[in-house]
Amino acid sequence: MNCKNLKQKLDRTLFCKRKNKIIKISECNNCNYKEYKDMTTCHTSIKSRQKSKKLVKLERNRFSILTASNKCCMCPVATNLTWHEVYRGRNRINSMKYGLCLRLCLNCHEKYQEDTEFNDYWHQQAQLKFIKAYPDLNFLEIFKRNYL
Repeated sequence: MNCKNLKQKLDRTLFCKRKNKIIKISECNNCNYKEYKDMTTCHTSIKSRQKSKKLVKLERNRFSILTASNKCCMCPVATNLTWHEVYRGRNRINSMKYGLCLRLCLNCHEKYQEDTEFNDYWHQQAQLKFIKAYPDLNFLEIFKRNYL
């Protein structure tokens, strides 16, 4: 069913738009008018979601109130550094906005991204630093969870 002209009706019969009649699959296979769908423009192809300007700006201007060095916070490597947001998911933007990010090398980032002990430790440390750095803001209202 890769022909552009072939459609399946609700009663599971095949309809050729080119011939304007109901056909069998064998007729479609031997058809002279067969045209294949371009899968790059097909509605079933996966389209990448574009980032908003606000998110791009936040990602570009990330900072950290947790560590001040330009080295990986887990090993002494100073090259191939990436940002690790302490709170992910719905709180990823808040992590970037309030500086709750860590500098990690690519190896450490891959290693510790899913580590629960690592994440639990930094969730607690980030909440303590947030409370000290932003005393006028309520952590629970922003992040919706207490990690202490």
